[in-house]
Amino acid sequence: MVKKMVQIVDVNGKPIRRDVLREPQSSHVAALAGLYAEHPSQRLTPQRLEQILNEAELGNLQAQADLFTDMEERDAHLFAEMQKRKRALLTIPHEITPPPNATPAEQADAAWLAEYITEQDGWEDLIIDMLDAIGQGFSNIEIEWQQLGREWFPKAFNHRPASWFELARDNQDQLLLRTDDGMGAPLQPFGWIQHRHKSRSGYVARAGLLRTLSWPYVCRNFGTQSLAELLEIYGIPLRIGKYPEGIGKKEKNELMRAVTELGRYAGGIIPKEMEITLHQASNSSHEPFMALADWAEKSMSKAILGGTLTTQADGKTSTNALGVIHNEVRHDLLSSDSRQLAMTLRSDLFWPLLVLNRRANADPRRTPRIKFKVPEPQAPEPVGASRTVQVNLGAPAAPTPARSYNSQVIAALVAALTRKPGADDTQTGIDEALTALLSGNKPAEGLIAMLQPAIAALSGELDEQSLLGALADAFPQLDPTLLQANLGDTQTIARLIGLYAQQEGQ
Repeated sequence: MVKKMVQIVDVNGKPIRRDVLREPQSSHVAALAGLYAEHPSQRLTPQRLEQILNEAELGNLQAQADLFTDMEERDAHLFAEMQKRKRALLTIPHEITPPPNATPAEQADAAWLAEYITEQDGWEDLIIDMLDAIGQGFSNIEIEWQQLGREWFPKAFNHRPASWFELARDNQDQLLLRTDDGMGAPLQPFGWIQHRHKSRSGYVARAGLLRTLSWPYVCRNFGTQSLAELLEIYGIPLRIGKYPEGIGKKEKNELMRAVTELGRYAGGIIPKEMEITLHQASNSSHEPFMALADWAEKSMSKAILGGTLTTQADGKTSTNALGVIHNEVRHDLLSSDSRQLAMTLRSDLFWPLLVLNRRANADPRRTPRIKFKVPEPQAPEPVGASRTVQVNLGAPAAPTPARSYNSQVIAALVAALTRKPGADDTQTGIDEALTALLSGNKPAEGLIAMLQPAIAALSGELDEQSLLGALADAFPQLDPTLLQANLGDTQTIARLIGLYAQQEGQ
């Protein structure tokens, strides 16, 4: 009896071509091997940028893809922000989970996939290559398969440039591999990991984040070029050559050469009758150009990371509270990126592995999932607040560790605040603490004691010069010990009162 080979089909029921397992699809396209980037970012203008984006919407993605690659290569700020976004997922632990109500076979499939990922050396590189779709809108990784015994495993994950692909003429959301005949070929199932990243809604040609970033990029380029011209023109003095009337063209050329060489070599010779003078260039400012560059960088950071305070601090608006809020925005982006990545890995890598090695009729809807454990941001809990609530609800109070206070004021305050819960109301405790503060803590006494040598120096009748000398001599004698103790007590008391009021209020 002859055993019939099982025909493998994709999720749409179309048969899988087994030759894609033997040889990558792109190896059959000779034109792709000699395809080089054209670097459209050179002499980029707003008009040229608009033309490139319009061509991409009509199906020709090459210029847009090359431009996006150039942008990351030439703009250090853009590159750094994109790398933060991409590499953030590498720090997140993950696990492979079976489907709900999994059978023993499905649980075994999940364990088998988890073992494969653990042993896969290029796993991190695959994640980075897939997340190239954040900027481009899509990222296609070609799988190079190899057979080990009776099992098929990826030998390599080859990231293919976005310029290798074009849009189908009858479907703006279908990517085709560019071919020698110019018609394009659909990507073969099991041969590609096709990651589409929705940075925003729309067709694939307009879904990339770098389309939004291209406008700040071109504006910054103009600002940088103008700043370079400003520094070149106004950064050196003007060199003016003067010649007497009646000289010929040859003498004029000699003077011009001398003026030019003076700026380059800081030396030259001219006839005695001629003269060279240097004039300071008119004052100008670089601030408008720097403001434009700063605006472009902040716009890029907002688009990529959702804010600017996780990138740079200007000392004006960079408060800790705003930084925490912006970091939570980054958390939302991380959750979205991991969710989209997990969907692609499940459909384009995990399911083919199961079909080829476990069960040819594996249901794609029951494929195990990869779950990235993105930590949820948590607000810091007030110190001691949870314990106070537990004691008020009847839980036994834990013994308070003994602590010694050098200041009598703090000791009195602690005695006023550490009463049984419910013995007095909140306001009474605060009033007692304030009484202890005002009666015992007198920073003015410490200040007067510290300044006593300086006051003594000022008591004499001295002229201005002698007075400064006396103060300089008195400065090493100033003893801030008492003032430091009083100020430290004041800060500690204020903190204790605040914690007490917060706990009692809860």
